[in-house]
Amino acid sequence: MKKLAVVALILGIFLAVPLFAAPEAGGAQNGTQNGGSQVIYLWAIVVGGAALTLAAAVGAITQSKAIVAVAESISRNPAASGVLRTTLILGLAFIESLVIYVLLIDLIIFFVKWGTW
Repeated sequence: MKKLAVVALILGIFLAVPLFAAPEAGGAQNGTQNGGSQVIYLWAIVVGGAALTLAAAVGAITQSKAIVAVAESISRNPAASGVLRTTLILGLAFIESLVIYVLLIDLIIFFVKWGTW
């Protein structure tokens, strides 16, 4: 199943690349926007939303696995709970920071003035 997901992701990336390399279609519309940059902006929104969804889902899964592992470790050795708790909080912060980085990149992509570079 993992191989299929990786192949689908790579195929999706290769199919999306020609969109960004395609010549602008149409011409000037609404004064400043052109047809090609509108298509790029729409795809940027779709890809950004998909990336944020994927990052949030993977982050939630890894956080839940970390919490389960620490809870089992504390139940086996209660004396080590202080060290495990500190390590858990630090690990959860790192996992959540990755999701926040994806959100930051998505916001940058959303607010780029496509077609004005």
